[in-house]
Amino acid sequence: MLPDLYTHTTETPKGRLRSWWVSMSKSKRNEYIVERLKLYVPDRLTRYYRRVINKKPHKYFGLSQAIERARLPVTTPRFYALAQFYAILSMIPGALLGYFITIAILPLSTLESVGIRFREYFPLQNPEVGYQIIVSIALGIFAYFFVKSSILSYPYYIGNIRRGKIETAMPHAVNMILGMARGGVPLIASFRFIAENKHIFDEASVEFGKIVELIELFGQDMLTAIRYVIDTTPSEKFATFLDNFVNVIESGGSVIEYLNLKSQQLLEEKEKYYTVFFETMQVLAEIYLAMFIVAPLFFLTVLVVFQILQGGVLEGFRFVLFAMLPLGSLMIIYIISQMMPKEPASTIGERLEVVERLGVKTNGLSGGEFKVNKIRAKINRIKRFLLTPFNEVVYSLTLRAISFYLLIPPIVFVVVAYGRVDFETLLVGFLLFLLLPLIIFVEYREWLIRKIEKQVPDFLRQLAGLNEAGLNVVEALKHITAMEMGILSREIVKIKRDLEWGELVSEALKKFETRVRSSVISRVVSLIVKAVESTPTIKEALYTASLYSEMEIEAKERIRTQMSMYTLIIYIAFGVFLYTSYVLLNNIMSIFTSIQELPAGVIAEVNLNLIKETFYQTALLVGFFSGFTAGMMGEGKLEAGFKHVLIFMVVGYIFFRKFIVF
Repeated sequence: MLPDLYTHTTETPKGRLRSWWVSMSKSKRNEYIVERLKLYVPDRLTRYYRRVINKKPHKYFGLSQAIERARLPVTTPRFYALAQFYAILSMIPGALLGYFITIAILPLSTLESVGIRFREYFPLQNPEVGYQIIVSIALGIFAYFFVKSSILSYPYYIGNIRRGKIETAMPHAVNMILGMARGGVPLIASFRFIAENKHIFDEASVEFGKIVELIELFGQDMLTAIRYVIDTTPSEKFATFLDNFVNVIESGGSVIEYLNLKSQQLLEEKEKYYTVFFETMQVLAEIYLAMFIVAPLFFLTVLVVFQILQGGVLEGFRFVLFAMLPLGSLMIIYIISQMMPKEPASTIGERLEVVERLGVKTNGLSGGEFKVNKIRAKINRIKRFLLTPFNEVVYSLTLRAISFYLLIPPIVFVVVAYGRVDFETLLVGFLLFLLLPLIIFVEYREWLIRKIEKQVPDFLRQLAGLNEAGLNVVEALKHITAMEMGILSREIVKIKRDLEWGELVSEALKKFETRVRSSVISRVVSLIVKAVESTPTIKEALYTASLYSEMEIEAKERIRTQMSMYTLIIYIAFGVFLYTSYVLLNNIMSIFTSIQELPAGVIAEVNLNLIKETFYQTALLVGFFSGFTAGMMGEGKLEAGFKHVLIFMVVGYIFFRKFIVF
């Protein structure tokens, strides 16, 4: 959390820190305190390791650097004391686990039954007690070293994660600084804006926040603060960017020109990233098809023969298949989700908490009960409507309310159909009633967002042209509302209405971003709002935002087009699965008839319904997880897989019900 300071003062760092702390509300102070590591560690142990580290600082330099790069709110002595303290505590559950193993899982008798002669190696008077003590001590020591090494490696792990997130957010941060610089926004204001919008710039906001903190709170100049971040950031690419940035400022060069060149360079690197990304996704698609569609089909085909000859094979295979297929599919989905380009959170607006503050002290006791006059309440409601008929009310739909109405149809279906249909019909019907409304809402929203995003670059160019002609933003928006811009026109009309009702331009744009909830619009609105707050002439910022939004939309369309091929491949593979099942199951009767002439005992009793049921349930399971995988590969969102899941499940259900009949 950064101190809310916008101007430099002559106070000392300690005085600034005190002023900042006093100015915060109690809730803000609690939020700031929560950011510290809430783990207990004895102060005496911390002081001891502070003395040890001060004697040999070079020995702990790597850990100190890792903690700083991870931006953990803890000092090196306290962190090392924390690792040592909890490692010692972990010996107790480790020893108890060892004792439990020697009693319930691997007693001494079991150990000796497999050929391990414990009594010969350890000739103790009471071998069982000795065995329990040795195992407990061994697991306690193992727990100590495991916990200590895990805690000490945590900063390195966080640093590696932060490096990737910083480099992913760098193009957006550089474009934002470039647009603000062209709009006349000071650099420190640009840094502060990025620092305050972590939901847009992710870990890059933490690095810029460190710069702002050193400048505003501790009174350092900008170049010194930037050099500190250069030395402590986990990303070499980000450090190189800041280092060159400092050189440009010191040499008196053009910051805008440097940012423009850096933006183009990052765009070229992004193209290389997309090439590697598509190649990796192709490999993952092939792995998924081979392991979770082709492999189950192959094993089913082979095991049908074993079932005919021996019997009792499919039961064990069903258990393994129904356990491994979901786990493997979830692992692939998780890997794809981690590789997909991350989008920022959907809104730049602050979380609004409607609270009436009376400014009086309270005794902390409850207020007790009170009576409500219903007639007077209705009269007051009518009076408020007559006095303020056009009062704007903020409506919200909670997840609890939405879930309640979405779950009613599938639950009613299950209650009515339970006991009258088989399990597969019950499952498909439940998913049909559950997913169909979700698919309509999700797909309609995605369609609206894509339409609006495509019109944003033209809207920004028109706005920039009107601003260049001498109109301010408010007047330009009023002129644009007369133009036809498709779906975006409705949002522009709402922006104009907010302005006519006295809203600030920045607040009207934030409402627009909150309504649409798009990653592209989120970044564009952020840039425009900051430029509007700084200068009335924002044509350069608007042109930059237009170019940036156009590149972002083209990149999203390119990813969607390329990834749709893998979605098509999954559909083809699922079709091959169904066709092979059809050929195998429809010919199994003729095969079984031909082998009836063999001598008794050569074949086992064949349960055709079990074979069909195994194929049936496997197809539904493959279709369920293939749908989510297709959604992740095609659009990068899990909810995009709802329609694929429903299609696969319904097609598989109809296929086995209508086309495969014994």
